[in-house]
Amino acid sequence: MKKLAFSLICANVFASNFVGLDIYGSRVAEENGVSLEDSFVGRADLYVNKFYTNEENHFVYDIRFTHAEIDSDFINSYNVKGKIKDSFNSFSALGGYGMLVSNDVSLSFLGGLGYASRSFKTKFYNISLNDINVSANSMFLKTGVAARKQFENNFTMSGGVYLKYYFDTIKEKDLNAEFDISLGYTFANNIYAGVKFAYVNDISKGGSAGLGLSYKF
Repeated sequence: MKKLAFSLICANVFASNFVGLDIYGSRVAEENGVSLEDSFVGRADLYVNKFYTNEENHFVYDIRFTHAEIDSDFINSYNVKGKIKDSFNSFSALGGYGMLVSNDVSLSFLGGLGYASRSFKTKFYNISLNDINVSANSMFLKTGVAARKQFENNFTMSGGVYLKYYFDTIKEKDLNAEFDISLGYTFANNIYAGVKFAYVNDISKGGSAGLGLSYKF
């Protein structure tokens, strides 16, 4: 009886749509003799998704807007001082097939298209050089696998592994990999709160950590 009740709870959790916001960040390492006063890269993901569906309809989706930015004074090895601002925006719409692999674990296979733009600005303080203002944009393909596990105590673990291919040069490499994992708690009012860890590949490349908040509807 307990297993049956838990199966019904899991089906209700998985069958829900989520709208949420993740706020997380990372640090940029010093490169080419450039030292940043503030090396923090802030990120925000605004999304609507569904990672499980019932037996009659296996369609799943993930619609996501991501913004990443660093804004800092700098000094290089030649004592040149200035300010840089690097910002990255992307929008993606993925769809795919979802399934249960057990009573408490869902698996989703996703793929779709996206659009990304990047803007880089540099202003110099102590030398007579023109400001640098460079921008680029590109469509991209994105595909991946996502999973979600529901525990009996209302804790949820979720994550995904994705590949992005940019049609135009907006980064050093056109093919990029990303992954994330989250652990959180769903309250009685359908609000989820948790922590997120990710490997990012936009302005910076490497680990990132932060918080997530979403609503189940």
